[in-house]
Amino acid sequence: MTMPVRSRIKPGSFLKQAAKALWQDWPTSSNFLRYQLAKETFNLRRPARGRDGRPDKLRQVSLRITDMCNLRCHSCGQWGDNGYLHDTSLKDLKKREVPVETYIDLVDQLDGEGVRPVFYIWGGEPMLYPGMIDLLRHMSEKGMPVTLVSNGTKVAKHARELVETCKVIWLSLDGPDAAIHNEQRPGISKSHDNFRDVLSALEALHAEKEKTGRVFPVIAPISCITSFNVDYATDIYRVANPYSDMHILYLTWWIDPDSAREHTVDFEERFGFRPKTHYGWIGTWKDFDHSLILKRFAEMKEISARTGRCTPVMMPHLDTTEDVRLYYSDHSADFGYNQCVSIFMSMEIDSNGDVSLCRDYHDYTIGNITTDRMIDMWNNDKARKFRSSIADRGAMPVCRRCCGLMGY
Repeated sequence: MTMPVRSRIKPGSFLKQAAKALWQDWPTSSNFLRYQLAKETFNLRRPARGRDGRPDKLRQVSLRITDMCNLRCHSCGQWGDNGYLHDTSLKDLKKREVPVETYIDLVDQLDGEGVRPVFYIWGGEPMLYPGMIDLLRHMSEKGMPVTLVSNGTKVAKHARELVETCKVIWLSLDGPDAAIHNEQRPGISKSHDNFRDVLSALEALHAEKEKTGRVFPVIAPISCITSFNVDYATDIYRVANPYSDMHILYLTWWIDPDSAREHTVDFEERFGFRPKTHYGWIGTWKDFDHSLILKRFAEMKEISARTGRCTPVMMPHLDTTEDVRLYYSDHSADFGYNQCVSIFMSMEIDSNGDVSLCRDYHDYTIGNITTDRMIDMWNNDKARKFRSSIADRGAMPVCRRCCGLMGY
């Protein structure tokens, strides 16, 4: 039987960085290593592949901490061209946000159970969430590694606090200059220059790391590659290289209308109601020269080898032009990414406290942190039903372009 593909960072020039990290911060490094080992050995440890729905150890808690965002990026499933949040008022979204005290209590609850997961914090734009720095400090004090995804807003201003508390900072960078980046990631205000925010963030974080001699946080720009910016991918990498530890060449998540309808039918048959979040990701960027992605990636690797820094990572990793073409034009192709293990190791908390097992398509909830204990939800009947359905019947149509499957 062919083993499912797992997303992983290949060694290369990152080994030197990893060795320094192991020496300087063994608790964090060992946490990440155990996490990766758990993913790689899942089928050896679980011969039935989780069909009973029992979870593994809780290794990651993902907080989609706010719906608020100052950008309207074209490829975003929330606020992008077809985003699922467009019909909801900002006032209502803000009103439903979980207060920071609830998250601090959640961290204490996990600590009391002896559970110290990696926290993955995103949004919306998480740096717009009130109390974010206080929450990061509390997580850090409890020995829980934090990874943060940001569009650069307020990052430079809080570079010192972020370097002190975070282990990975992912920064969205979709163009080598303001004109290209801001076209892909326009602000609500037409005068807003998000490229300036990202560049300032890279410079400030790098300077703070250099000043303090810290290995962490890993600074990792993420570039969503589409027809908007594929011609400039290497130029984007050149901007990131002097300040970054790695650069993610992200093949964009998307779904087409036919697969969206197929997913609705499949999901309703399994769980008895219709999902909606996947419709926010409808789009296609297939009309470009797909061989350019492999050419640009090869150029990035050459620059990395020459400079000895900033490992480029393609996610998901594809090897041929035909595979890249299929990725952007045939939503049914999965390239061997056909088994989801993230639902056995991570849980997603939405901005209103709803808990699910799926990061990008969180229609199926298993509880809410304002009323339910995390450890109870982790192995309740709803959670086991969801896991056993995916393990027994296979991934759903929407899963074929999901970071829980291809980026985990």
